[in-house]
Amino acid sequence: MAATALPATAIVQAETYYLPPPPRRGQIPQDWSQVPGAELVYKWVEYRMGRRVPVPTGWVPDHPGLYARIDDGRWLVECDACQSAWIVSVLDPRFGCAECKQAWVPLIVPEDIAAAEAEALALERRWWWHPDDPLNPVQPPEPEPGTEPEEPQP
Repeated sequence: MAATALPATAIVQAETYYLPPPPRRGQIPQDWSQVPGAELVYKWVEYRMGRRVPVPTGWVPDHPGLYARIDDGRWLVECDACQSAWIVSVLDPRFGCAECKQAWVPLIVPEDIAAAEAEALALERRWWWHPDDPLNPVQPPEPEPGTEPEEPQP
């Protein structure tokens, strides 16, 4: 299976980025189609970076989850333990860090993935942040202390 370029109307996620290496001459191509999306990064790190990183077997207890965002056309999440960023699968909403070996944490994705992707594709740089993400740089302004919101005039 040869890797193909994504159309300009697609947002990259783990299933379209972490692909097996091309086969050597006379070898059978590797088949990663049965590997869950969240686990593809571990196979990719092994072959691409030459590091064996075990796939997590447990979950970080009481972790609130990490928000996925679209960053320059890629579904991305930053590890809250080591700040490394990885392309993620929005179809397999869990995240484990292949850098610091953090166990699985819930991945918070939008309810309407297609709408988030369409919103990002409409922008030149293809960025999208979950509205509830505390790291979202576009937060609604908070009211000044001691002021009340104005009532609409009839």
